[in-house]
Amino acid sequence: MNTIGSPPLSGCRARSDAACNGNASRFFVMILLIVTSAPARSANGMNAPGNGTVQLGMAGAGTAMVEDASATLRNPAAGAWLPNSRSFDLGAAIPDGGFRASDLGANSPFGLIDLAPGQSTSVTGVFPVPSFARNWRINDQFAAGWGLTASGLATESSGSTATLARGVPGFEARCNGTFGGGQPLSVATDLLRLCGRSQDKLGVGLMQVLISGHGAYRISPTLSIGVAPVVALQLLKVKGLGAFAAFSNEPDRATDNGNDFSYGGGIRVGVLWEALPIVGIGLAYQSRIYTSTFNRYSGAIIGGSLDFAPTLNVGLQIRVAPEQRLLFDIEHIAYSSIRPLANTVDPQRFTDTCFVPRLIGRSLPNPPALDGCLGSADGPGFGWQSVTVYKFGYQGRRGRLSYRAGYSFGGNPLIADQALPAVFAPAITDQHASVGLSWRWSQRLSLNWALIYSVANHMRVRNVFSNATPTVLHNGTLVGFRVDEDPNDQVIDAHLSVWQSQFGLAWTFD
Repeated sequence: MNTIGSPPLSGCRARSDAACNGNASRFFVMILLIVTSAPARSANGMNAPGNGTVQLGMAGAGTAMVEDASATLRNPAAGAWLPNSRSFDLGAAIPDGGFRASDLGANSPFGLIDLAPGQSTSVTGVFPVPSFARNWRINDQFAAGWGLTASGLATESSGSTATLARGVPGFEARCNGTFGGGQPLSVATDLLRLCGRSQDKLGVGLMQVLISGHGAYRISPTLSIGVAPVVALQLLKVKGLGAFAAFSNEPDRATDNGNDFSYGGGIRVGVLWEALPIVGIGLAYQSRIYTSTFNRYSGAIIGGSLDFAPTLNVGLQIRVAPEQRLLFDIEHIAYSSIRPLANTVDPQRFTDTCFVPRLIGRSLPNPPALDGCLGSADGPGFGWQSVTVYKFGYQGRRGRLSYRAGYSFGGNPLIADQALPAVFAPAITDQHASVGLSWRWSQRLSLNWALIYSVANHMRVRNVFSNATPTVLHNGTLVGFRVDEDPNDQVIDAHLSVWQSQFGLAWTFD
């Protein structure tokens, strides 16, 4: 019995291969229909904790283990340890996220952007989570196949209001919408038309699909390598930023433009090594996936494109007993290398180089591009940092039943002082706990199940834009504002948790 792989669990023994292929086609069509829904799942930023039901049952551990074809979705070298096989996984994620905005302090007569005090839900609903993988064993050394995974982020906040330029005579605007993207509360509260006067629901919907084709080669009985070109497809929709369009270098491409499409490509490589009869080691790396421009949202996203961050996975598997395995994985996701994700919202810089100049020049028909505004190379981004996630997993087997458990931590990418990104896209889950089961229905078919919980995480951040000190000349002319942390700042308490249940089928064919 080897350490890397387990006895094949698969199906279609009693049917013709044509019938099996027909099922695969129907599964593929089902996946394409499913991924058109808005995505939200247990995640480390935008990366799923694991690929397939087996890995999810161990909180994402499993880079060094091969149970079914879904293992190739992370480590393409896994194909060389598998027979002709397929896997299909479908889960349902139920997120619960939002934020609570506090009242302003007593000594805060001026503010640039403050949110209405109270609780608001920004992530909710039930979302499908699909994946598919297929592996062909060409001979004793070579294997090839392909796979598909879907992920992303979906948020929506409604029923709130915002105040812009509070306390500044002639400029103050009170608007519907979390970020003021809707209509003014009354004509008298928006004399300079700062309100977005468009979509008041604030949100982002980002769907990402990765399609990969892998090739694997078994160099020796204990070592394999693999490579997989990856094609990426993305669908993006941004809404509710109408009030911020005035602070973009491309105001008509900042928000409320419907769905936009992007595509790109990269590569994934992997190694699997049975170092000792009871020790397996896995290594997988996915390069940066470069993507095309979201033309409809180039005024909101730096450079107009949202590339996939490079990801490195290192895994260790130890067979502590004939039917028991312990796993430990480390995953590093280099979000800081992707400028639209990594750039922070620097309050003072944004105020000095964008907000105040655009506020003062509000009546200009064609305002000049500014370095600190949305969409510029040095403009505001999501405020994410690179993360290193530590994952621990266990698998045992008794007869036809396999059982799993796992825990991971370290997945929250949001930098601690980023108030506005915490409201707009609260991807702040840090810990995951999971359990999983597999039942060997026959020698060829296995039924898999996993339940993973993204432990509720809270981030308390000061909205420094809510309390500003004006800078004026001796003649009373406004020239700027000072924004920094102050006890009178509004406090944003963002939270997110996710329950995800996933079912899978894994089967082999001749």
